[in-house]
Amino acid sequence: MSRRSPRTAAKSLRSPAPGATGKAAEVRPPNLPHRMFHVTHVSNLPAILEAGELRPSSAASPALKLASAITDELRSTAPVDDSVSVADCVPFSLSPLATWWGEVQDGAAGPTWSNEARAASTVDFVVLGVDLSSVDDDLVVSDGDAAAVVTSLARSPEDRKRMLARAASDAAVLQAAEALVPGTVPLSSVALVAVANDPRRDEVRALLKSAGVSIKVAVYPPWFVPVVAE
Repeated sequence: MSRRSPRTAAKSLRSPAPGATGKAAEVRPPNLPHRMFHVTHVSNLPAILEAGELRPSSAASPALKLASAITDELRSTAPVDDSVSVADCVPFSLSPLATWWGEVQDGAAGPTWSNEARAASTVDFVVLGVDLSSVDDDLVVSDGDAAAVVTSLARSPEDRKRMLARAASDAAVLQAAEALVPGTVPLSSVALVAVANDPRRDEVRALLKSAGVSIKVAVYPPWFVPVVAE
């Protein structure tokens, strides 16, 4: 399968209107991302529902683990601050078409991924959508793999807004960025569960109902099957 290519953000040039005073027009920031996405295998959903929260990799024991041992080590030693590592945060992407998710869809090749990730079918995953506003006070945003040495992390509200604006104006950054929430994320923050097909929707709805949880479940295949370039 071919990897998707990020779309280049459109640019516009404006000429001053006749009679203009010469005062520069106000620069409006791009529309900032308002939702982030956590992808997990459907076999991990019962434990999430039982716990009532999403947990970081340092505190979770998923039924199917995507990351390899070397990835776990890198994330557990990459600091977010003096006392919190990347592995101590619940990871999200700013796009449902994230770079890492594309790698999994393309076969999860390389040392980053586990054997279970390579064997899994992408239609067996679910995408949990969470509004950034529900975790805004704790959110840390990166412009790429949060465990990479060259990646920048935005922690303060001002830096976070600038990073989100950068992602909104650059599709490559949007797809590569991570949004990290130190600690846990309550299930009540999940606004949407997206799945690949109708049978999976019925299965997830049954799991949610048995757990007494009410979350919208939507079927959206493009998030699970990469587009093949012609």
